[in-house]
Amino acid sequence: MAYIKIFPIKVTDKKALDYITNPDKTDEKLLVSSFGCSPETADLEFAMTREQTKKNGMDKGDNLAFHLIQSFKPGEVDAETAHRLGQQFADEVLKGKYEYVISTHVDKNHIHNHIIFNAASFVDHHKYVSNKRSYHKICRISNHICHENGLATSMPTGEKGKSYKENMEYHRGTSWKAKLRVAVDKAIWTSINYEEFLQKMQLAGYEVRHGKHLSFRAPEQKNFTYIKSLGNYYSEENVRIRLAKNRNKVKTPRHLSREARLYINISTYVTTGNREGFERWAKLNNLKEAARTFNYLSENNLLNYEDFQQHVSDIEASVKAADQRIAQINSELSTQKVIQKHCDSYRLCRKVIEDCKSDKNPKAYRTKHQAEYQLHDSLKKELLDLGVTKIPSSNKVQKLIENLESEQATTVREKQELQKKQKTLDIIQQNFTALLDAPEINSDLLPAKRKPVSVTRDK
Repeated sequence: MAYIKIFPIKVTDKKALDYITNPDKTDEKLLVSSFGCSPETADLEFAMTREQTKKNGMDKGDNLAFHLIQSFKPGEVDAETAHRLGQQFADEVLKGKYEYVISTHVDKNHIHNHIIFNAASFVDHHKYVSNKRSYHKICRISNHICHENGLATSMPTGEKGKSYKENMEYHRGTSWKAKLRVAVDKAIWTSINYEEFLQKMQLAGYEVRHGKHLSFRAPEQKNFTYIKSLGNYYSEENVRIRLAKNRNKVKTPRHLSREARLYINISTYVTTGNREGFERWAKLNNLKEAARTFNYLSENNLLNYEDFQQHVSDIEASVKAADQRIAQINSELSTQKVIQKHCDSYRLCRKVIEDCKSDKNPKAYRTKHQAEYQLHDSLKKELLDLGVTKIPSSNKVQKLIENLESEQATTVREKQELQKKQKTLDIIQQNFTALLDAPEINSDLLPAKRKPVSVTRDK
C-alpha cells in the first residue's frame, strides 16, 4: 500500500534536494537516482529549464518544483523494490517531460520515496498543473502499480462509489441514475449540439432544469438528478466535449458483407414467439457467414488448418514485435530528448565560459558564473554517460527526434492493423469450430424455385 502526498516548492529547491539526497537517509546515496539531470546539479538544471520556459512566454505561476512523497507500510517492501517502484511511478506520472530526482529513505520504520521534479517541462516548456484532478490521476497510477506488484491499493481516485441503496437499485434495474445514463448516452450519440441534446432528452420524457448545475427528472421520479452526479464522464463540460466530437465525425459506410462475423449458435438463444422463423433466419444467416469464412480462408490461402494456425501465430508474433518496437522507440525518444536538452544547456554554459576570455577580470567573472562552470562539467559528464562524445547540432538531434516520432506513429498504425487481423482470425476460428459442430443445413431452407406459369390467350 503506497500513500501519496504532493506539494509545491516555491522558495528554494536546493534545500529540498539536499534533504532528500542526504547520505544518512539514502544508504550513502545508493538509493538516489535521477532523470534528465544529475542529482548534484539538479537545482541548476531545473533553473535553466525554467529560464527557457520564461523565454518561450510560458512561465505561469510561481512554483519552482514539486515534491512527491510515496510511503509504504512497514515491512511491505524492501528498499530496492521501493526505489524501483518509485522510478516506475515517476516515469508514468511525468512521461519523460520533467527532470526529477528520486531518493528512497530508509531511516524510519517505513520505507518511503521522495521525488522532486521540475515545475517546467524541458520538452514542451509547459508548467505542471497540480490540482485535485491531477492528484487523483497520480493516485490511480500508484494504485495500478501497487496492484501489479501485489500490494494493497487505497488511494482515492476521485470516482464516487454507489451507496447501498443505489447499488441495489442498479442491480434490480430500478435505478434512476442508471436509466438517466442510458438516456444521456443515447441523446448525445444522436445529437450534434447542446440544444439538440436537451431537446432529445425532453423527447425521451425527461424534465430539464437549468440552474447552477444541469439536472433531469424522469416521469414519476420525485427529485431531480444532477447530471454531474452520474460521474466525471457525464459532467456538463464532458457532455459538450462529446457533442463536439460528434460534429467532427465523418460517417463512412461499412461494407459488412466483407467482414467476418460470429456464427450464431441457435441452441444458446432463448426466443419467444416464432421459434421456427427464428431458426430459419439463423440458419440462413449462418450459411452466409460460412461462405464469408471460407472466402476469407481461400483469399488468404489458409485452407489447410495447420497453415491457419501458423498464420495466427505469425500475427501474434508480429503484434508482440510491434509492442517491443514501440517500447524501444519510446525509450530512444526519451533519451534523445534528454540529449537535446543537455546539448542546449551545454552550449549556453560553453558560451558563458568562452566569454570569460574577453572579460577584464577573469577571476571575478568565474566567481560570478560559478554555477555555469559547475553545470558545464556536470552536463559534459552526463552526455558522456549517454554515449555522446561530440556535441551534435540542434538540427541533427531535432531531425532524429522527428524521424523517431514518425516511425512511432507508423508502428502504432501497423499494430492497430495487426490487432484488427487478430480479431478477424479469432472470429474465423470460432466460426470454423462452430461449423464443425453445426447440424447439416437442410435444402428446405433454401427458397423454393418457382414453377413456370403458362399464359394462354382467350379466344
